[in-house]
Amino acid sequence: SVHYVGNNGNGEEIKLSKKPFKFKDETLKDLLMHYFLTPFKSDVYFHLKKTSKGIFKLIDEIFKDRSVMHDNSKDIAKHLFDQSVHPKVKGGEFYMAYFSEMTVDGELCDAIGIFKSENRETFLRVLEEGSEFDIESEKGININKLDKGALIFQTEKDKGYKVSMIDFNAKSPEVALYWQEDFLHLVPREDAFYHTQNFIEAAKGFCEEVLTEENNVPKAQQMAMLNKSVSFFKDRDHFSMNDFKKEVMPQASVQKEFKEYHQNYIEENNLTAIEDFDVSQTAFKKNQKYLRSVIKLDKNFHIYVHSKHEFIEKGFDEERGMKFYKVYFENEE
Repeated sequence: SVHYVGNNGNGEEIKLSKKPFKFKDETLKDLLMHYFLTPFKSDVYFHLKKTSKGIFKLIDEIFKDRSVMHDNSKDIAKHLFDQSVHPKVKGGEFYMAYFSEMTVDGELCDAIGIFKSENRETFLRVLEEGSEFDIESEKGININKLDKGALIFQTEKDKGYKVSMIDFNAKSPEVALYWQEDFLHLVPREDAFYHTQNFIEAAKGFCEEVLTEENNVPKAQQMAMLNKSVSFFKDRDHFSMNDFKKEVMPQASVQKEFKEYHQNYIEENNLTAIEDFDVSQTAFKKNQKYLRSVIKLDKNFHIYVHSKHEFIEKGFDEERGMKFYKVYFENEE
């Protein structure tokens, strides 16, 4: 099914088709399959919220009876139109498609796809007219650049169905959550990615908020702890809180502070408390950007700290009125 959903807040229209779309040929079908499915490469999943305001009920009805697909696609398009109120939300074509026998994490199941195209690109057409050629420009959709999409798999119904989501136009903070939360009503799926991501975020927060110079923790030690916390997950299949404490923060005082911080972090963010879980390497790679090994001093020096933060001392020279670092080493290369 294909519809057009404009920006409700800007006074644009919603245009609903009367009949489901029918493919003219296999070539067009293959192009649309490429356009719709190729962008879904992430192993990050969500669930639909089972609320009266969400689309779970409409999706569930389609899985039970495919004949209601087109009518329900209209209601889902209307729901998207109702959420399209921010001035920066772009209007565009709205598509819904049913896919049979798709594979997700090794499981074979049907899926419903919801997609939206918002941007146009300029293309050139070269026309042959007898012995001459003419060149024209046209606006069209790049089949390699889907703007928004969601694949809802017919599995894990009790939790809200398993969902993969993309939104390549979510860079603007004002509209970043319009597709994911306002329209789809997605919540994170509590899997390996979810637990790994949340724990790394908690460890990062602990290093940046507790292990600070204000609390008499040198910058080099803070960086070393953050690096050890994130690197702990590299090439690891399973996480154990006991192993983490032994390897990353063996000091009893630091363990106590982290336990208190982690508990508060869980409560404030309404997370599930869990101390053993499978590790997601996707989540680890996403958080590698937090690995820091450089202390920048004014605009003159950089100190690269890979490990052994205890061999670096920070002090203050009263005579010069300047801070300094003292570095201990055995060999100079």
